[in-house]
Amino acid sequence: MRKILFFLFAGSILSAQSTELFSNNWYISKIVSNGQTTPTPVMDIPLSKSDFITVSGGIGSGYAFNSKYFNNCQQEISFIAGTSSFSKISSACTLALYGGNNQLAVNNYDQKHQDFYIVPVTETYAYEIVNNGSDKVLIITKNSNGDKIYYNNTNSFLAAKENLLKETFLISQNPVKESLMIEHVEKGIPLQIFDMTGKLVYFGETSSEKFKIDTQNFTPGQYILILRGMKPLKFIKE
Repeated sequence: MRKILFFLFAGSILSAQSTELFSNNWYISKIVSNGQTTPTPVMDIPLSKSDFITVSGGIGSGYAFNSKYFNNCQQEISFIAGTSSFSKISSACTLALYGGNNQLAVNNYDQKHQDFYIVPVTETYAYEIVNNGSDKVLIITKNSNGDKIYYNNTNSFLAAKENLLKETFLISQNPVKESLMIEHVEKGIPLQIFDMTGKLVYFGETSSEKFKIDTQNFTPGQYILILRGMKPLKFIKE
């Protein structure tokens, strides 16, 4: 009888929350920490889905959230009635180190991801789902400091068009002096530029089939240009 009452109670709490949390898969897209925005760095492995799940058995709150980048952070959560928020009951993260390409950027980003969910021990989070047609963005805000993690309901790493995976873009001049000229791309593709230490030095989106990026403030050296769904290219700043 107690177990039946538990599930009836859990169902009533869930009905007051956005069912979209549970009906979508979520893919981490960027982190805002201390006012600084960092897009999700590209890895050699596919980006796993993050998801909200119900936990059967009548033990604990009955709900959990698995947030995944390279490592997985799982929180047992309790929804706060009448609000778009939840509290963390317990949390744990795997602690593996990524050793592939772009490893410094990936591991630094993953550390921010882990800290968001495991520090401090007790925490409450607000959530918001922004709809843009069939696309949805989940924004989770850490109430203690205002840091945020954004998730998309589509995996943009996998959703790139097939022809973009087979072809690459062109850099019209390499080495680069004042501007990096990029050709043969579609508008609106996310891009990132990393230096050879793995530090993110630029991010944005392609603005047209042919466009340029001002590199006058770049330190001379080698850089990696990554357009989502395409093969990375190295260039030299003189």
